[in-house]
Amino acid sequence: MIPARDGDATIARSAMPDTPVLLASASFRYCPRCGQGPSAPPEAPVFSCAACGFHYHFNPAVAAGVIAEDREGRVLLVRRAKEPARGRLGVPGGFVDIGETAEASARREAREETGIDVLDLRFLGSWPNLYEWRGVVYPVVDLYFTGRVGEGEVASARHEVEEVVWLRPEEVDSADLAFPTTRSAFERYLEVRETGARRGDRPEAQGLDATSPAR
Repeated sequence: MIPARDGDATIARSAMPDTPVLLASASFRYCPRCGQGPSAPPEAPVFSCAACGFHYHFNPAVAAGVIAEDREGRVLLVRRAKEPARGRLGVPGGFVDIGETAEASARREAREETGIDVLDLRFLGSWPNLYEWRGVVYPVVDLYFTGRVGEGEVASARHEVEEVVWLRPEEVDSADLAFPTTRSAFERYLEVRETGARRGDRPEAQGLDATSPAR
């Protein structure tokens, strides 16, 4: 993960030495419809072709992650096996597929990465992000949910995961978390958890029900 501002044409750092890192909007040089070059350099977030009138809007990708608790109140974390942030801790999650809801994506990613089914999924919040992959920086909106692990479920390291780590919330060091949005989401999770504890709520009753209309 590299810090940047929306609208930056280039990013100074790259995972590969001497390789420029570009925002997705700066990667287009020719029109994908007619093959002509634009009359002016692409200006995020729109590519416009003067030759054929083709317009392409560079909207953010969407990713979903879930902070899941077991019956003992421990949080399910995964140690990343690949870049970016290899070796750092994160929560099960990934990009939302075309035609897939964010809720379905969060559940799918949890199954693919740890083998568990997450229950009682509830919306926690969303944060903008920038994700570098092979020299291209993708604007992303990260959607985070809370959930719980069903009784008898056993998590194990699977797709792109080095190991599964169970920690109590107070044992999690935010400096060990992989991405800024993960840290922000975990801070929100702790706030919601503390508020719910003061009210005497069950952990799964905290947050916004993912089936409720957005507010």
